[in-house]
Amino acid sequence: MKAVEFLSRLGNLSSPFIQTREVASIFGISTHSVGKYLKDLRDQRFVEKIRKGKWVLRSSNFDPLQVAEFITAPQESYLSLQTALYYHGMIEQIPAQTYSVTIDRSKTIRTPIGTFSFHHCNPDFFTGYKYIKPFLKVAIAEKALVDYFYFAPTKSRQFARLPELEIPKNFSWKKVFLFCDVIPSLRTRSLVLKKIKRIVGELKVY
Repeated sequence: MKAVEFLSRLGNLSSPFIQTREVASIFGISTHSVGKYLKDLRDQRFVEKIRKGKWVLRSSNFDPLQVAEFITAPQESYLSLQTALYYHGMIEQIPAQTYSVTIDRSKTIRTPIGTFSFHHCNPDFFTGYKYIKPFLKVAIAEKALVDYFYFAPTKSRQFARLPELEIPKNFSWKKVFLFCDVIPSLRTRSLVLKKIKRIVGELKVY
């Protein structure tokens, strides 16, 4: 098989996100051969390598935000924190990296598509997101805010200072407090509630 034929067959797949082992199984060739084809195609800028065994077709109309969950797959993740706050129009500044919450371990991954920051949460707190399309789940506005304060005590200090907020008209503070109730750690829940109540007071929400 020539590289051009291999590229054509990749284009016929249902997803622009490519995993070496899956392609090898579908095409009936070895993972070594798939890796070689993909490396040649990367040199020609037809594909980008996201991380070991994971690639994306450059010619496809994929959403860069989808790359986050593709990285953690098969473990789940959803966009949250500054990324989701910006997505919902709650902050003006475009985040320098893409932030996600995951049940996988915390890590930062740098790719040709961008930098992705993953933050581990208790599986019981992995909730409050909306499915947009494959490899793209986004925290609803209320959960994104709670997530921000949930991770604020971390040593990295990435969430020590919340940007100025613009609260959407359909924002529900009731949902915010319900998500706070789901936080497994009593200490963390208390810290989050304290910060939420401070914002409520500053905004004079009654």
